[in-house]
Amino acid sequence: MVFPSRGCIVCKQRRIKCDSVHPTCGRCQKASRACVWDQDEEAGLLFRSENAFAQGKPRRPWKPRERDVELAEVAAPVSPDSVTNSPTSLLPPIEDEAFRFWIENYIFSDDELPEFAREYSHYLTAYWDKTQRDSSLRLAVSAVSHAVFGRAKKAEKLIKDAEKIFSQSIVKMRNEFNGLTQDNIDEVLVTTMLMAFYENVMYAEERHRSQNQDSSLDPDVVGSRFWEKVCHHEGAAGLLKLRQERGWTPNLALERAARRQLIRTCILRGIPEAPWLQDGAQFGEEGPMLGLDSIMVRVASLRQKSLHLFLPKSARFSSQLHPSHIAEEAQDLDNALDTWIRDLPEDWGLSTRPGSTAGASFDGLIHIYPSHGHGAVWSRYYAVHIVVNSIRERALSVMTQCSSQTMSASAERKICQEKIASLSTDLCRGIPFFVASHAAPHDPLSTRMIRIGGNVIHTNYEILPKLATLLAWPLTLVISTEAVPEPQKQYLKIKLKCVADALGDSILESVAEHEEFKF
Repeated sequence: MVFPSRGCIVCKQRRIKCDSVHPTCGRCQKASRACVWDQDEEAGLLFRSENAFAQGKPRRPWKPRERDVELAEVAAPVSPDSVTNSPTSLLPPIEDEAFRFWIENYIFSDDELPEFAREYSHYLTAYWDKTQRDSSLRLAVSAVSHAVFGRAKKAEKLIKDAEKIFSQSIVKMRNEFNGLTQDNIDEVLVTTMLMAFYENVMYAEERHRSQNQDSSLDPDVVGSRFWEKVCHHEGAAGLLKLRQERGWTPNLALERAARRQLIRTCILRGIPEAPWLQDGAQFGEEGPMLGLDSIMVRVASLRQKSLHLFLPKSARFSSQLHPSHIAEEAQDLDNALDTWIRDLPEDWGLSTRPGSTAGASFDGLIHIYPSHGHGAVWSRYYAVHIVVNSIRERALSVMTQCSSQTMSASAERKICQEKIASLSTDLCRGIPFFVASHAAPHDPLSTRMIRIGGNVIHTNYEILPKLATLLAWPLTLVISTEAVPEPQKQYLKIKLKCVADALGDSILESVAEHEEFKF
């Protein structure tokens, strides 16, 4: 007889360590998954007959034991001959290949990212097995995986298939929304957020062509060419409101992840966060995340108030907030961000050391974070702090044009510019932590490798797509900020292009080329 490893079937399929607690293990309880056990193990019989196959039971298919072996194959260009279908998959071969490519390259496993940094997509696997094959969630996942796999392989047919499947998911979504219940609202929320990501990948150029040329506000200020047809993030916000209004049991982990992205979108769009989403504590935010969360909600509001500063003097209105008030509010936020960084727990701290490879870092120094999740939050902090100082600097600049306090305003502007330069350098120093290094340092053609959590991953990407998702937003903000010094801006632009290439995100490609926003 053989002695199988202890653990529930769910953890074994996800290839993560299980604590073997019955009837629900710690991993499944934390992720709100249904914990399924092998019949023998559930009864406490921790052995299995070697003659199971002779009794007519199927053999368990062989899989590589090392995670990095499988990911190396998936991260590289995948050929149909190299892919074997998952025994639990209900998908046809080509769709399975695209699905595996997306899951392995875009979705973090539980042990790779702490909860406070997880995106909504982390939770879709919890609903995958609960949904029917023709559900909007499965169709949206299929559309997204076809889109990113098609762009990675430059396969036009896959991209066209993605468009057809996405159209089907829209129709299905409308039907499911009309029958929304406590039981399916989480699946619909994940689907809605996925649809927004799909349109980022596929429809940037269409939005560019259909932008409203008659807008009184320069569309590049808030990237309006990208938001003209936006509806999915607004739909997600509406779902969160609907759950509150109907008193349905919240799914705080998923709602936090979705809400964090909605706040970041509001900052980009130059609109305030909806009132029912402003209090992060209601969604279970706590500690450093709650502190930064409340600041980001205020930043979204301040950005909306400050947009008129980009307009010519003749186009401003007396009813708009005076530049001195904007500068004062930005100063309060700058102080709050300084306090947030001083009050961080010790285990959130970063270390700085010389870069190990010449040319890999911006100025020869790199920041090392406790995890990539911590690094993502630090990067957002740098970006938000830069934006706050940029808004203050612009308000002070306008004040010098129409105020007798020119000397004092000029001095304060210089302080803002110096702070922006320092924060930009810190952001640059943190980028190499997310970049995969060459396995053979002196061979630029060798494969790359990076450690995420406890996993060593080999890849052909400079920045693995799942890590690129953590950098996309802060880099978009900072390269769009006029006061960022040119050396830092050019370095970050190069890295944003790597992020856009890794994600296959056509909006990010346009942002990196044309600076679609202004901060």
